[in-house]
Amino acid sequence: MMSFISIQRRFSHVFLSITWLSAVVLGQAVTEPVVVDFLGEYCLECHDAETAKADFILEPLHFDFTKPSVVDVWQKVLEKLETGEMPPKKKPRPQLKAKQMVSGWIRAEFAKANVPALIDHKMQSPEFGNHLNHEMLFNGSQKEPASSPPRLWRLSPFIYDHMIEGLGGLRHVRAVHQPFALDESKGVISDFASGQFAGDATLQLLVMNCQSIAEYQTVGISKRDHEGIMQRHRRVPDVFRPIVEWVDKPSAEQLLAAIHFEYKLILGREATEPEVSQAIGYLAKAQANAGRVRGFQSMLVSIMLKPEAVYRLEVGLGEEDKFGRRRLSDNELAFALAFALTDKGPNKTRVGGNEGQTLFEITKAGGLASPSDIRRVVKQILDENDMSTADYTMFAENHKVRNTRVLRFFRDFFGYHHAPRVFKDENRISIDSGFETKRIVHDADQFVMHIFDEDHDVFRQLLTSNKYFVAYPGSYEKFEKDLNYIRNNLNDANFKNNEKYIARLEAEGKIPIPIEGTSSRTYVKFYNLFHETWGYQTKQPFLLPKNQRAGILTHPAWLIAWSGNFDNDPIRRGKWILEHLLAGTIQDVPVTVNAVIPEDRGRSLRDRLKATKSKECWNCHRKMNPLGLPFESFDDFGRFRKTEMLDERLSIFPERHRGARTVPVQTNGEIADSGDSSLDGPVADAFELVHKLANSTRVRQSFVRHVFRFWMGRNETFADSPTLMAADKAYIENGGSMKAMIASLLSSDSFLYRK
Repeated sequence: MMSFISIQRRFSHVFLSITWLSAVVLGQAVTEPVVVDFLGEYCLECHDAETAKADFILEPLHFDFTKPSVVDVWQKVLEKLETGEMPPKKKPRPQLKAKQMVSGWIRAEFAKANVPALIDHKMQSPEFGNHLNHEMLFNGSQKEPASSPPRLWRLSPFIYDHMIEGLGGLRHVRAVHQPFALDESKGVISDFASGQFAGDATLQLLVMNCQSIAEYQTVGISKRDHEGIMQRHRRVPDVFRPIVEWVDKPSAEQLLAAIHFEYKLILGREATEPEVSQAIGYLAKAQANAGRVRGFQSMLVSIMLKPEAVYRLEVGLGEEDKFGRRRLSDNELAFALAFALTDKGPNKTRVGGNEGQTLFEITKAGGLASPSDIRRVVKQILDENDMSTADYTMFAENHKVRNTRVLRFFRDFFGYHHAPRVFKDENRISIDSGFETKRIVHDADQFVMHIFDEDHDVFRQLLTSNKYFVAYPGSYEKFEKDLNYIRNNLNDANFKNNEKYIARLEAEGKIPIPIEGTSSRTYVKFYNLFHETWGYQTKQPFLLPKNQRAGILTHPAWLIAWSGNFDNDPIRRGKWILEHLLAGTIQDVPVTVNAVIPEDRGRSLRDRLKATKSKECWNCHRKMNPLGLPFESFDDFGRFRKTEMLDERLSIFPERHRGARTVPVQTNGEIADSGDSSLDGPVADAFELVHKLANSTRVRQSFVRHVFRFWMGRNETFADSPTLMAADKAYIENGGSMKAMIASLLSSDSFLYRK
């Protein structure tokens, strides 16, 4: 027999529930009957006792929040409402205000029962970043003042390495272990604030490192010379000598100078008066127990193990405002900005060149008092770390990439730097193949950073530009030798026996590909370039054909990184586009599903992917496959192609398989249910796909969300809506300037305030 709720639901397509509709219109308090009617209207068609989709049943509803089984049901309801996953897009969906009222009621009931909302914890994990409703973040409906939670953000390994480098030759005379590690998963932001703590293993390494550093600073470290004789390397700072070398007792001024020196060196600031008193008291006890030198080393270790030598302290020590938020103190802000833009502390981060002021000095002078001040300083730091024009010419292997934090974002976001980790069967790559993935990744670094430096229409250029960099396939040392050989051997068959060919290349500012070794000449084939006709461009970037390359998603580095060992990977490529560009979500593969593509080499990959259209698979794969299949116009080494080779492939070179069976590559795909109706529809190939994505407001806003996560070290919340909208606006109003976007984020309430 049907329940009352089931009967009511059968008539809901004709009559809206008067109870909850009235509550929404009149702004009345939500009650249990209102919630019952809401769920009956939108949820019970799939989750009543008869249908029970996903084994989730809502009837009969219970309201005793002291029972775990009841709480579990409401946790699920709250998660589906706040993430927008339910009701499904093809079903009637509630008004935003109605959904918010029901969510608010559930949260209120949780609060009464002292039950935490599990969705809040989930939303802090990087993999749940897209579960927050995208439209609500950018429609201006959120008015709550933004802030971040007080936190300790563990130092990155890059910051720690920079600190160790500042200690001189320590790395060369004694091993110092890297105590910190980051998540190296493909497609995630590695340096997230949540979930990174200094556990026992980290602390043990830190203590060992600190003891090595203290020994190095006070007495030096022994190392065998080239004849095997132990030599003592002495790098004792002058300020420490009265304490560790003089017989006389050091004066109070000398102790004070030594303590301030170590604080500046390790923590980037001077010690406070309480810290000085604490250090002197500790030193006296340590020296009484261990002697003058070892006691002093122990005191140095205590400074190196202070929390801020392990964590970035962002707790909000400034004044409290009327919203209960506390601004970062001047000291906190200086560190936060320095580490947001560099791996150096604020005492080493200068604005205005080598002779300019440090961030500490600017802060003390009141130069970071207002958001406009912060934007100006951030923009100046980014501009001063651009590459010069000269850096883009001739030898890519000698380029020094600046703005490394920005480069790290691009690598985390696109994931192309994982290309060297994708195993390729050695039977397909001969020893002279020139498959140098590290060099290809370096080319991609140059591509993204050049666009960032130009800072105009950045996001569109990242997805559509065909201005590429290709590293010189020889070496810097061999360059003149190669060039002279070519000029002196114009009849060499490698250069078409044609003096005019060499003259033409040089007239166009190009250098012929080096003649020694096929590896160098094969390297350029991954860009569909051929050493017999191309010639190395001495000034880069240069244009590749628009019908073969368009942006980073058609760059060999990205294509290799998101390929498999033997084939392309349309599924993961489509998943990347769904999550990174369309702000979409996809559930994990159920443990009951055997997610394996048939290994039938006599069929094309697209044909073999038909296995994903089975009932238990297609609900998810329909979101991914059509986005990834257009990239079948490239092979799994990133080379543009028009045909796909079938059967077993013994190498990556088609010319070695002239008799192999081939089929024309199918490149059609589709964007569906993206959340942007103007974006949805079929696409003919990867080039149409990336251009449509590049022109989409939703896609650009999804990019802004990921930029937010990288520089804030956390997922966005609804309270961050004004921050995201302001960053997007700054980007647009400044001609597509990513620097303006970053400056907007680092001067926002989300960055400056803690609550």
